[in-house]
Amino acid sequence: MKKHWIASLLVLLSCCCLVTACKKGDGWDEYKYKDAGFAISAPRLPIPRPTSADEPNTKAYGLKYDNRSEILFSSGPLDMFENFPDKEKLQKLRDLSVQGTSSKLIAEKEVSLDGNPGLELEVESHSQHLRERYYIVNGKIFSILSSAPAGQPLVADTDRIFDSLRLLK
Repeated sequence: MKKHWIASLLVLLSCCCLVTACKKGDGWDEYKYKDAGFAISAPRLPIPRPTSADEPNTKAYGLKYDNRSEILFSSGPLDMFENFPDKEKLQKLRDLSVQGTSSKLIAEKEVSLDGNPGLELEVESHSQHLRERYYIVNGKIFSILSSAPAGQPLVADTDRIFDSLRLLK
């Protein structure tokens, strides 16, 4: 009986070592959101956000940081622009981000995700600083947004989280 106990302990310790070896050494993990169709790496589990009455089929998740900064990501249908080509949808999303507001477009660049078109924007207003990426994938929009109070930098995790986004097959 003592031999079985020792053997069980060795198996348990080997499994613990294997799990530890598979995790990233810096504490980050990949979180998969099958219902939303994407995965993302983050330093902790992103919290689901409530759905809005305007966009009941959009799935959103977020990470809150100190000083009122946060990173949000979401996916959902883009019904209001369904009859437009993808690049035009992205331009309309850009326009919605800045037109008719006191926000100022600081930077804009085209990006892509698995060959799908995207757009990255940097926007400032009197109250906040934003970087957002939009991707159009099979008629759905995938977005990531990092925000910080005006005059403060975006959280240090922004680039790493933005670059970790991947589509689930």
